[in-house]
Order: sequence, then C-alpha cells, then structure tokens
Amino acid sequence: MRISKNENGLTLIEVLVSIVILSMILLTTMSFFPQMGKINNLNTTKTQAINTAKDILLQWQKKTDDNTMDSFFANPDAGIIPEYNPINGKDYYNFESVDGNFFINIQIKKAPSKESNIYNAHQINVFVYTLNKRDVAISKTYGYIKVRR
Repeated sequence: MRISKNENGLTLIEVLVSIVILSMILLTTMSFFPQMGKINNLNTTKTQAINTAKDILLQWQKKTDDNTMDSFFANPDAGIIPEYNPINGKDYYNFESVDGNFFINIQIKKAPSKESNIYNAHQINVFVYTLNKRDVAISKTYGYIKVRR
C-alpha cells in the first residue's frame, strides 16, 4: 500500500512562526503611537508659545500709539507700565509676566537701534518659557517700538 503525502496545507509550526513574526511587527509599529502623541503635544505647546510671543510684541508696539512708551522712556522708574514687573539691566529694560501657561520675558533695548528726527526705534525682544522650565525659551521674537525724541 502506498501512503500519499498531501503537502498543500500549512503545518502548526509554520502558523506559529508567522504569528510570532506578525506580533513582532505589530509591537514595533505600536511603539510609535505614544511618541507621536508626545511630539504632537510639544508642537501644540510651541505653536501656542509662538502665537503668545507675537501677541505680546503687538501689545507692546501698540503702547507706542498711546504715548505710554514715550512716558516710560522719559522716566523709567515711575511705574508707568504697572501690569509688568520691571527689572533693570545694563543694556535692556527687562519686564517679566505670566500669560496663561507661559512665563514671558520682555527686553527693551535702552539705546535706540535706529534714530530719526522724530522717533527713536528701540529693539524689543520677547522670550516665552514654560512656567516650570525657564532655562530654554520655547519661542523668541523681536521687533521695534518707536519712542518720540
């Protein structure tokens, strides 16, 4: 009697090996999801910090329209800008505040960067930090404010 072998199907070992290989591929792929979520949160925070820096810069540039900066540069110690805590530095007037989840540092250069017959332009730097980590700025921007001579 002849015994015929039918080798068209899969053995149990082949099935187990394929399941192990697929499991390893899936586990490797699944490890990317937590990292993507973390990177997404960092990008969201950075975007908010960039928008906050731009908004703060615009707020300070608007202070030139109502002569607040003219009064401040005429008498820097008069407390003309009460919502900020002024800290005098050597080359810059430094202001600190908190805006939502961010710590804001504003530096206005004491010496004008550009001069004209009517206005002086002082460079203003805005640095945005997280409240719990103030060693590296999340966002930085700069611009100029005009002060009447």
